[in-house]
Amino acid sequence: MSEQFHPDQELQTSQTYIDRIGPVLVAVREQHGLTVEDISQRLRLSIRQILALESDDFAVLPEAVITRGFIRNYARLLQIDAAPLLEVYSRYTPAQNSQAISIPSANVVISTQTATSWRPFAWFCAGLALLLCGWAFYADLFSRPGADIATGPETQLSADAAMDAGTIAREHILPSAPDEPVTAQQGLDTVPAPSASEAPAVAESSAPALPAENPSAVMGPTLKFSSTAESWVSVTDASGKQVLNKILPANSEETVEGKPPFRIVVGNANATRLEYNSNPVDLAPYTKVTVARLTLE
Repeated sequence: MSEQFHPDQELQTSQTYIDRIGPVLVAVREQHGLTVEDISQRLRLSIRQILALESDDFAVLPEAVITRGFIRNYARLLQIDAAPLLEVYSRYTPAQNSQAISIPSANVVISTQTATSWRPFAWFCAGLALLLCGWAFYADLFSRPGADIATGPETQLSADAAMDAGTIAREHILPSAPDEPVTAQQGLDTVPAPSASEAPAVAESSAPALPAENPSAVMGPTLKFSSTAESWVSVTDASGKQVLNKILPANSEETVEGKPPFRIVVGNANATRLEYNSNPVDLAPYTKVTVARLTLE
């Protein structure tokens, strides 16, 4: 029978020299056989927030009160004591911690007379608003017939003028109608039909040559990610649009385009390779623990 793992006992024996939260969470999570996605689903947090906790990157996390709740829930899920982890976190945010502790409680006596004194004024405002709405409705209702009567004769007059103009136009056009077929026939007799050999030449000369489209001019800057193990990648372009946010399976590739500069976050940087416009980019200088953060112009 194998020995059962007790995370509380191991954390208590090593809390005297704990100086980082992330490695403790990663070690206990891996001993439980859990992945980052499992923790994200159970705590209802994003993968980015889980990776930030495991890499001690508290700058991207919310304010201290919310982050303490994240740490406490994560420790409860892993069945370990959260007190040592919260103590380590307080060293990273001493100002926020002291501010949260120094807020005193006060017993404020609220008078019921003061609380209800605003109600008559509120009723008065509501009644005045109803009166104004009713006045605006009736004013608009009574103003519509006058506008219709004023515009009615003008519309009828313009319609009659248009009919008269059409009648006059037809009177001038109809007498010249019989002469048109004769002119058309004469034109047909005098103009010779082009020969069959000449027609393709005219068509070919009239069609302008279209320039060939250059694929490199259409395609913008490209980023190519290749992973040898499961990794998480996030890319945001200059417009603030997140053009990529997904988990790359092992031995997979992903290519995206956008407008530089690109803000890039790689969750498993040691197992991920990046190419920018077919040029390799070294992620090691930008990697902290296992997360790489960089900006490409």
